[in-house]
Amino acid sequence: MPRRKKTEEVQAQQEAPQEQELTIEETFERLQALLARMEEEDVSLEESFDCYEQGMKLLRACNDKIDRVEQKVLKLSEDGSLEEF
Repeated sequence: MPRRKKTEEVQAQQEAPQEQELTIEETFERLQALLARMEEEDVSLEESFDCYEQGMKLLRACNDKIDRVEQKVLKLSEDGSLEEF
């Protein structure tokens, strides 16, 4: 079943590095791969839902990472000292 195989490959790529957290860039790459798969003509409805679910998990993880980065950003106050954002 070639349709299922592509989704399983994308899913395997996403599950493999769970031991170490993906970078924001890696997360975007995975999202792009899922979107590309969903845009293919031979993708089934079930596979589309699987890709959608995986994509939503990646988006949540990416948002969490971005939130953590934003919390670490320092801003320069009027007196020239650095304060956490």
